[in-house]
Amino acid sequence: MENLYVKLAAYREIETERLHLRPVTFEDAPAMFEYASDETVTRYTFPTNQSLEETRNNIALFYLASPLGKWGIELKENGKFIGTIDLLDLDLCLKKGSIGYVLNKDYWNQGLATEATKAVIALAFEQLGMNKLIAVHDQDNPASGRVMAKSGLKYSHEEPYAMLDLHEEGRMVTRVHYVLTKEEYLAEK
Repeated sequence: MENLYVKLAAYREIETERLHLRPVTFEDAPAMFEYASDETVTRYTFPTNQSLEETRNNIALFYLASPLGKWGIELKENGKFIGTIDLLDLDLCLKKGSIGYVLNKDYWNQGLATEATKAVIALAFEQLGMNKLIAVHDQDNPASGRVMAKSGLKYSHEEPYAMLDLHEEGRMVTRVHYVLTKEEYLAEK
């Protein structure tokens, strides 16, 4: 039986109404740096990039070294690279994983993160045969939770003292967990 990574290899690109999800390349570095260097965007995700070189290094480390289940988000209308969406922490035996995304703030509040998330969720349950998806956000970032809810993920629980904040020294993050099982997904379809 094919494992999740073999199946993922067949889905390097995904099309939605407005988006083309596709592999991230070094050519995306300037557009990625545009949002990865913006503290408003990175506040709840990853350390703010300080240079284009750092962004290129991150592309090599996170997207080129193991590209399966990781997509750049590109607008179909103009080819603009605006973010990324990933299937992470894949458990091949239990067929579960987590979903994460980041989007250039110029494209927030347009339903684009939700559109990309719904496409990856559909892929996970319909083509990959996954059993469960998890997504988490910092309690202080409820906008990310709204994307999760609009995408069909269900609120599960809060996890106090989940991690130290990467941007604010001494702050402990409460993570909010969302979950979706294949049964819930199929029942809503």
